[in-house]
Amino acid sequence: MTDAIDTIKSRHSTRYFDQGKAPSRADLEEVIRLAGLAPSWVDSQPWRVYLAMGETAKKIHARHLALAEAGTAASPDWETWHREDWDPYPRENMARHNQASQEYLNTPELLDLRTNILQKNLYYAPAIAYLTIPKQSNLWSVYDLGAFAQTLALAAKAKGIDSMPAYEFVKYPASVREIMGIPEDQTLAMGIGLGYGKDEYINGYQAPRRDLPDFLTIKD
Repeated sequence: MTDAIDTIKSRHSTRYFDQGKAPSRADLEEVIRLAGLAPSWVDSQPWRVYLAMGETAKKIHARHLALAEAGTAASPDWETWHREDWDPYPRENMARHNQASQEYLNTPELLDLRTNILQKNLYYAPAIAYLTIPKQSNLWSVYDLGAFAQTLALAAKAKGIDSMPAYEFVKYPASVREIMGIPEDQTLAMGIGLGYGKDEYINGYQAPRRDLPDFLTIKD
C-alpha cells in the first residue's frame, strides 16, 4: 500500500523530457495493459491507444513544430473554452496555478521556455500515447477515458516513467490522424507524453492542490 501511495504522490506533469532516453516498447506495452484495468461503465472499455515511438514520434514532433511556428490555428476535436467561461471554482484553481507557476518560473527566460520552446516541441517527449474514444460516445465514456488515462500515468510512474498529459499533443488532430492512421470515427481526446524527465529546474514545479475540506463533504 505504501508503494501505491508513494506513486500517487510522486507523479506530476513532466514538462521537459530527455530526448536521448526513451522507455522500452515492452515497458510501455505493460503500462498500457495495466491502464486497461481501469473501471468502465458496463465494461464498455471505449478507449483506444495509438502509441508513437522512434521515427514516428520524431515525425510528429517535426510536423507539430512546423505548424506551431507557422502560426497555424488550433483545431482540436474537443472544443476549448476561454477561462472566463468556466465555473468560478475551477477558474479559481486555474488562476492559482498560473500565479504559482509564474512565481516558480520567475524569469522571462524560464517562462518563454515553458510557453514557447517546450510546448512547440511537445516537451521533447520520446513517446506519445494518443487516447481516443468513438465519436459516438456519451459522457460516461469520457469518464472512462479519464480513469484510463490516470491509471496509465500511475502505472508509468510505478515503472519510473514520467508523463505529461497535455492539450498541445492534440492541438492539430489532422496531422496526428494522418501519421498515426487514426480513423475519422474516433475522437482524438488526449495525448500523453512519456519518457524520462531531464534534471532541469522546470521539472520541479508542481501545481498547487486544494486542501481536503475545500472539495470533500462528509455527512455521518
